[in-house]
Amino acid sequence: MTATPLVVIGAGGFGREVHDVIEAINDTAPRLECVGFLADGRADVELVEDRGVPFLGPVAGLADMPADVRYVIAIGNGAARRRIDGWATELGREAIPLVHPSAVLGRHRVVLGPGSIVCASAVVTTNVRLGRHVHLNLGVTVGHDAVLGDYVTANPNVSVSGNAVLEDEVTMGTGATVIEGRRIGARTTVGAGAAVVRDLPADVVAVGVPARPLVRP
Repeated sequence: MTATPLVVIGAGGFGREVHDVIEAINDTAPRLECVGFLADGRADVELVEDRGVPFLGPVAGLADMPADVRYVIAIGNGAARRRIDGWATELGREAIPLVHPSAVLGRHRVVLGPGSIVCASAVVTTNVRLGRHVHLNLGVTVGHDAVLGDYVTANPNVSVSGNAVLEDEVTMGTGATVIEGRRIGARTTVGAGAAVVRDLPADVVAVGVPARPLVRP
């Protein structure tokens, strides 16, 4: 079977973690060829090239790659992922999802959007829908019937309970939790360790137990 060529957009720490996912997938069945990393601004060039994969320069370089090269976006900011994904889609590029072999995905109606990344030890149960370019980091759990919109970021050890809805570009800080049936509005950030026990509106930063929006001065 011919390996699928794939470029990682983002060459920082999470980009290297995504490369770990690619290597783990290939340990099971070699099917992905990581052709390199692309990034604007800060890039851990020495660290990524130490992996035997080249740093290829700015994100715009994707436009000049062969048509069969797929992409994933290893950038934590959901709004940045949206911008890059929109541009890449206009180019006719295809994003593919990545799932670490140690992650557990339920067998029934688990839908992963293009470009979604499920890292090691994550658990996604049943009847769950992830949108485009959702990031489930190390140890994240997502319960039954949950819906995560496009460009959602769940940092390590986040727990999303059943029937919860996270709208587009929500960011969940490390160790944050959402109880069953709660909804978090688009572009809201939930701080590390916070517990969402009631619905949160869009465009706020919420912290604490229970999580409450910060009052802006």
